[in-house]
Amino acid sequence: MSRTYIVKVKFDPSGQFTVDEAKMEINISLRCAPVKGKANRELINIISKHFDIKPSNIKIIHGLFSKTKVIQIV
Repeated sequence: MSRTYIVKVKFDPSGQFTVDEAKMEINISLRCAPVKGKANRELINIISKHFDIKPSNIKIIHGLFSKTKVIQIV
């Protein structure tokens, strides 16, 4: 069963992370700058640790270069 979430990304050293299951929304503050995919990799690693799944089970299906992304967890 896969789940799809809307992810709102900010770049802030605080590293805050919230999940709203009712809205299927994740708000996250990343420490990495959006350079050469580092922020997307950090995003996937944080989400994989939160949901206790492999990073390969998370796909960014929309918004690869945007602050608002749609991810799918398989």
